[in-house]
Amino acid sequence: MACASTIFAVLLVLAILALILAKAIKLTVASSWYKRRYAKRQHYWTELTALVFEPLKRKLFADLDKKLKEVNGDVLEIGIGSGQNFQYYPHGTSLIAVDPNPYVKKLLKDNLEKAGNKVHLKRFVVASAEDMSCKGKVGVEDNSVAAVVCTKLMCSLTDDQIMQTVQEVKRVLMPGGRFYFMEHVAGSPWTLQYLLQQLVSKSRFWPTVYNGCRCDRETLSWIEQGGFEVVQSIKTWPSWSPEKYSKKHSFDWGTRLKLYIINSMLVGFAEKGKTAEEKKHL
Repeated sequence: MACASTIFAVLLVLAILALILAKAIKLTVASSWYKRRYAKRQHYWTELTALVFEPLKRKLFADLDKKLKEVNGDVLEIGIGSGQNFQYYPHGTSLIAVDPNPYVKKLLKDNLEKAGNKVHLKRFVVASAEDMSCKGKVGVEDNSVAAVVCTKLMCSLTDDQIMQTVQEVKRVLMPGGRFYFMEHVAGSPWTLQYLLQQLVSKSRFWPTVYNGCRCDRETLSWIEQGGFEVVQSIKTWPSWSPEKYSKKHSFDWGTRLKLYIINSMLVGFAEKGKTAEEKKHL
């Protein structure tokens, strides 16, 4: 009987400690200190691995260039971070930036200056991808942008947030506009990469360290269920080596392991259908 009471007491203490830890993590992630630090860390990682993902981005943005010649209008990038995609945009792009972290703005301006007149930043909206209407404030209007760009964002969203984000993207796109995405997702089932992705995600280790990011996402299914007229995508594993890393940073075992875990990429686009009235005039 005493043994059972001891076990119960230990379990109760562990449950209380788990609740305290969960609350502490939630408060930390919501703090200004964490948001500033995460903005810098995110910029560091994107800069470090720029050459690894460059071929995928160039292909994605080449299609965007063609599409903007058909559907004229602004481009919206959600989860823009420090603006590392500026170099890939077509010359003269009119861009609306959306990010929930207000502390990325300084880094964003720095990269905007480097881009010169290649990109015109029309406005920066502090908002989450799943609610860009901003509830009465100046947000993103319905049917207002020619394209939406999203690179490595949805891994950090819950299933409900991904579903809401896809619907928000569809809401803000003009008829015939495209949603361009590049996201790291779950690898091939039962490979070592896949098992590691499941382990670090379901244990909550990876999401805790990396701002909610999960490595086991099946993001394509949410996009396919979003009601787009066309969805085209590929799943690919970018090649990488020490030579593909920024010479300004070290290429240690931790970096290698992290890239191995997330190195399964979903790349493609989803196109919003045209209304019946517009089809009559084509």
